[in-house]
Amino acid sequence: MKISKPLISLLILLFLLCLTIGTVSAQETPKVRALLFYSPTCSHCHKVITEDLPPLFEKYGEQLFILGIDVSTQEGSEFFQAVLEQIENPPDRVGVPFLLISQTVLMGELQIPEELPLIIADGLAGDGIDWPDVPIVQEFLFNQGYIDAEGQDTALVSQNSQGTEETPTPVPTETQQDTPQPTQTEDPATPTIPVVEEATQDKSAFTVIDPSTTLTEPGSAVDRFNTDKLANGIAVAILIIMVGVVVWIGIQFMQASTPKQWPSWVLPVLLVVGFMIAVYLGFIEVTGDEAMCGPVGDCNAVQQSKYSKLFGVIPVAIIGMAGYVSIGIAWLVSLRTSGKVQFYAKMAMFLLALFGLLFFIYLTFLEPFVIGATCMWCIGSAIIMTLLNLNATPIALNAWAETDVG
Repeated sequence: MKISKPLISLLILLFLLCLTIGTVSAQETPKVRALLFYSPTCSHCHKVITEDLPPLFEKYGEQLFILGIDVSTQEGSEFFQAVLEQIENPPDRVGVPFLLISQTVLMGELQIPEELPLIIADGLAGDGIDWPDVPIVQEFLFNQGYIDAEGQDTALVSQNSQGTEETPTPVPTETQQDTPQPTQTEDPATPTIPVVEEATQDKSAFTVIDPSTTLTEPGSAVDRFNTDKLANGIAVAILIIMVGVVVWIGIQFMQASTPKQWPSWVLPVLLVVGFMIAVYLGFIEVTGDEAMCGPVGDCNAVQQSKYSKLFGVIPVAIIGMAGYVSIGIAWLVSLRTSGKVQFYAKMAMFLLALFGLLFFIYLTFLEPFVIGATCMWCIGSAIIMTLLNLNATPIALNAWAETDVG
């Protein structure tokens, strides 16, 4: 049977078409990959993870892969700091939730849900979005088995697996001499990644974010303290001083002492400074803006935690503002009155200041041992409240000694 040339040509075209279709179908569907730095005590992180991301996971399924890093752990915090040192154009103010997608940084419960959906859609319309091209991120991903030595995905854990699948282990494709050693670097100025070595043994700081993700509090109080030893150490030192002042006040009243009073201008100056700090922190808590934290501590982690609101409703800074105003009113009344009214005004000023000191002891304890972060603005306010007590106590003791309240 003789086959015509047109038929042969048609068969060849059909074969090439099938081959092309098979090649296209065999290609990996585009994926979007990102890192999300969060803290379990951050209410804004909780909203992003439990409310904003699940609809995106439902829409895109396994095409969206987000790896979460818990900055309340020591390894997560160190990894976060190392990433900040290596990304292009890091933001002036840093807080969590902090999402790194390619070289784009999204922060906060407003920016992430507002901008992330469009970034994902644009990425999936093209070839997807690769992991951030940051050396320390690439090292971590290789160590954890998410990419191979050439930076290609080995396998991505299914986000709908409810955490039942284990992180894949990379299969070596080269000899030991040829395989890159991610934890070593020729540039001594580039941070190494001891955190990654720890993380390969304890992955509690690193988790795949999916619709079933829940935020759990950090481990022990020691673990929380170790997330920022310098700032938390300062908080502990101030905490010890405040407790010491309370003990000193008790001794002074038991001995019926009459210590020398401070200059009259000190107390109003302390009240004004303390009130201004409380106003600033109140503005941060109410608006959700990023705080100017400075080089030590993490004010945003504290202000974004659930402990920034009393009973989950009243911002603690608002209570601080009310406290400073109340002490100021009692002080003014004591200046403009005499006799029993003046005595009671001075005692009210002292008791309000003492209550404020006890409240700050509670708040300062929470920072290093419960939240795992310390706010230097809060520490400054705690110092001011301590000084107010050292000022108000002699006033109350002298009033007690001089006034007959019987």
